[in-house]
Amino acid sequence: MATVTSLTTTYAGKYAGEYIRQAFLANESLQYVTVKENIDYKAVVKKLVDTVTFAAPTCDFTPTGTVTITERVLTLEKFQVQRELCKKDFLTDWAANDAQNGRLEGALVDTLVANMLAGIAAKNETLIWSGVNGNTGEYDGLITQIDADNTVNFVSSPVALTANNIIAKIELLLAEVPTAVENSTEKPLLYMNKKTFHLYRQANAAAGNGWYTYAGPAVEPTFMGIYDIAICPGMPDNTMIVSQKSNLWFGTNLLSDWNSIQVVDMEQWAEENVRFSAKFLAGVQYGFGNEIAAYGPGLS
Repeated sequence: MATVTSLTTTYAGKYAGEYIRQAFLANESLQYVTVKENIDYKAVVKKLVDTVTFAAPTCDFTPTGTVTITERVLTLEKFQVQRELCKKDFLTDWAANDAQNGRLEGALVDTLVANMLAGIAAKNETLIWSGVNGNTGEYDGLITQIDADNTVNFVSSPVALTANNIIAKIELLLAEVPTAVENSTEKPLLYMNKKTFHLYRQANAAAGNGWYTYAGPAVEPTFMGIYDIAICPGMPDNTMIVSQKSNLWFGTNLLSDWNSIQVVDMEQWAEENVRFSAKFLAGVQYGFGNEIAAYGPGLS
């Protein structure tokens, strides 16, 4: 059965050959996590903790300290997005000549492909953080997993964020960052969504930091010039975390699958349909829960 297609037209002349597609949320979070590809189904990532201790010198070799190796498993799930358009639905529209000749008009095909790719990226942007495996077509997101991990450093009694309290709440979050992470050679990032970052800009404007508020992209988003801010549209409101990028993982099989739509004209099988299909694998995981600081109402 073809995808339900609703056509709205005020056509009164020659069609210009373009479709305007809906704007989508970009999958911006991928630049702030470690992407692991070429995973068939599961990837076992070893975690090594080396506790260094000093000892008084001796003439013999005397081992000290401890080395602990554990593992985290990044499990992928397979998903698909598919559409089917019936050519006869376009017989009375702008692309009637193409439909009469047994094909879909090229601009429509190109736009639907671009729309599907953008929609996939937008959906994945949300799932990376807030996906719930129990929901159809979702995998457990990072915030979902963090919430269930009692080793994470949570800010106690979090409340909704406002322009009046955002700076104080960020400071409470940073107070939960482990010293080893704060002083690591890999600088941790402060993660928040765009709405939360807007509250932070408002707070800066109210404090007289107009240069930060109005200079736009010319100013790198940071907190006190120390913590780089990772603006992730898919994160839930009122939620922030601090983590190293290397500690947050997104896994897939082939990255090219995320930019590929298979288009099949069913004409040779005596159908008037054109099918669009995308299939890909995805999943997220993190390494050390005790190296993550988290803020958010509803979080543990």
